[in-house]
Amino acid sequence: MSPTFLTSRIHRVVVHARGAVVTRVVTLPSPLPAESCELVATGITPFAEPASFRAVVKGSRQVVSVLARFVVPDGPAELGSAAERVQAAESMRIALREERTHVMGRRNQLAGIQFNLGMDRRFHQANARSRIADALAMTRLVQDELAVLDARIAELDRRIEQAERAVDAARVAEVQARSAEREGASRPTLSCHVRLGPGQTPLEALEIEYVVLAARFWPTYKAWLTKGATRVRIELDALVAQNSGEDWTGVEMSLSTADLVRDARLPELPSLRFGRAIPPQKRGYRAPPPGLDTMFEAYDAAMDKMQRPLPKVSIDALRSTEAAPPPPPRPSAAFAAPPTMQATAGAMPSPVSTVTLEEGAMEAIPAGLMPARAKGGGFFDKARSGGAPPPQSVKKAKKTMIAFGAPAPPSAAAPGGGGYGGPSTLNMPLLEQAPDTVEDIDASLSIEPDDAWLDFDSLMLPGAEKHRRGRLTRLPDDSVRVEASLAKACIDALPNPAWTKDPLTTRGHFDHRYDAVGRGDIPSNGRPHRVHVLAGEGSATPRFRTAPRESTDVFREALIENPLGAPLCAGPIDVFLDGGLVTNTEVAAVDRGGVFVVGLGVEDRIRIARNARVEESSAGLLGGSTHADHHITIDMTSSLGMPVNIEVLERIPVTDDKDVSIKVMSAEPAAEVYDQSDIGVPIRGGRRFRVDVAAGGKAKVAYSYRIKLPAKSEIVGGNRRE
Repeated sequence: MSPTFLTSRIHRVVVHARGAVVTRVVTLPSPLPAESCELVATGITPFAEPASFRAVVKGSRQVVSVLARFVVPDGPAELGSAAERVQAAESMRIALREERTHVMGRRNQLAGIQFNLGMDRRFHQANARSRIADALAMTRLVQDELAVLDARIAELDRRIEQAERAVDAARVAEVQARSAEREGASRPTLSCHVRLGPGQTPLEALEIEYVVLAARFWPTYKAWLTKGATRVRIELDALVAQNSGEDWTGVEMSLSTADLVRDARLPELPSLRFGRAIPPQKRGYRAPPPGLDTMFEAYDAAMDKMQRPLPKVSIDALRSTEAAPPPPPRPSAAFAAPPTMQATAGAMPSPVSTVTLEEGAMEAIPAGLMPARAKGGGFFDKARSGGAPPPQSVKKAKKTMIAFGAPAPPSAAAPGGGGYGGPSTLNMPLLEQAPDTVEDIDASLSIEPDDAWLDFDSLMLPGAEKHRRGRLTRLPDDSVRVEASLAKACIDALPNPAWTKDPLTTRGHFDHRYDAVGRGDIPSNGRPHRVHVLAGEGSATPRFRTAPRESTDVFREALIENPLGAPLCAGPIDVFLDGGLVTNTEVAAVDRGGVFVVGLGVEDRIRIARNARVEESSAGLLGGSTHADHHITIDMTSSLGMPVNIEVLERIPVTDDKDVSIKVMSAEPAAEVYDQSDIGVPIRGGRRFRVDVAAGGKAKVAYSYRIKLPAKSEIVGGNRRE
């Protein structure tokens, strides 16, 4: 079954607070075969998560498997057009600087020339006039040459400055360019292999979904107030930044506050009842089945029969003056198989040819050709003798050799050798470089892996090496995955644009997806780009607030009900009134149908005047207490052409002293208690008056309160202070 290679385009992107889900639409061939087939979509960014690929089929065909594979193009890598422009500009700047250095050196050499008029008096009997004329002519020649060089240096300085500006402009253009212009067409890609089951019904559509982690967004808002701030239009925009390695051109955009990967299932609580044993909790990892090594007994037996004969080398070959081959490299991986002297049982024969000695050649080896001594003793200290015990370092090598499937050294009774010192011990120093023993490997294999082992696309079954075969191992991260992690880190490290809030931390206790009404373009350059999401119109209520005790200014505000039908995240909002920008402020998280307030600045057409009067008197049978009566009047004058409602915020004293009492005597109009909790700064003793002021009219607020305190006490600052 040969695969069918197809093209695809990005159709929809759902951007989360971190990461995005990209959906591609695959262009299907018109005569799709009815039998089982494999479709391959090429040109996918290598920064996509391989384990996140998912195929969505519209039709009756069944998806058998979905697999992502890394594709390296043929030929050398080519730079993109933006990178080529940067390289050309830098080359021009370097060439100009080198030319200026050369010209400057020549000028310095000419400027150091000195003339001595008396040098050749012994050789030429010319008069002084001719010598002076020659010196002046030579001086003019040098000065003319220096003038030419100075002009050239000035021209080079001007061109170097232009070249530096061109380099800066090219670098800025490269940063803002699309990924195809930066990386070129010969970059590595991913291909998605989708295998479909047989079916007679034609396939309607095929979509491929995958996850990229280098993406994020920030919400922003605009409020357009009209008709005296009684109508409002709220627009939700987003600043989207992505560095996924592919440009999102003309895609359907959605924003989601939900986590990209989150298990929403409720946890299964273990039962605490008495009785039957509770089965263990289900996990994604399963330990290797018992008796795993018995599955390879037939393979080991077959490999034993396929042993290749080892070449024999005479003493003359050992005495040859040819350079010995370099030693094999030290194993880098923790479980790499060490080199052995002969083919191991249960493993494929080693591709490296090994050397054995002929029978009787041991005694004929000269002393200069004897192998180096091991850390625990000599190799041939007890050769062909009663089989002395090996040193401890070789014991460890023997143990390690058994762990990796190599045969043990022959015993004293084995034919062809006597105990420690037989021919198979020639390679013992190499075995000392083996990583671990059998017990260490078994201990490491018994440890349950973490969540990284659940990335099944990065798992593989190794070859036929013992203690590795039949057990999954993880592939190391390649350079592409490192670049993807670096791109994600760069996106995560982006600072928040001015006034914006990160939805990952300010989204509140809700998750919502905002679907954009149109299509957008987001290049893959790691910079924020504004995208219009949606808009809605609703009613607004203008109101005026003042705190005369603090300031005589009257502040205009608009009470806006959320018209979008969706909750709002915290973020900046630009407020426009009748088409003109009034202010830039922030809005907190607002629920669906919630209300928020935006300020519109100071209203100069409403004037406030506050007056306070204090009367002090004695009270009680014997004058044992003092009354301090405070009378407050607030006059308001409006020059607006419409009636307005003004909120007047006041504050009366409060006390925790049981000997002091405070009582409101009168209030016109009636006041309500106001604790200022709506703006997050609660207070005590707050009062709020709501006053209606006619168009071009006046209004007044009057209230009084009494402070009763012992006659021997006094208010800090005086009883007559307000």
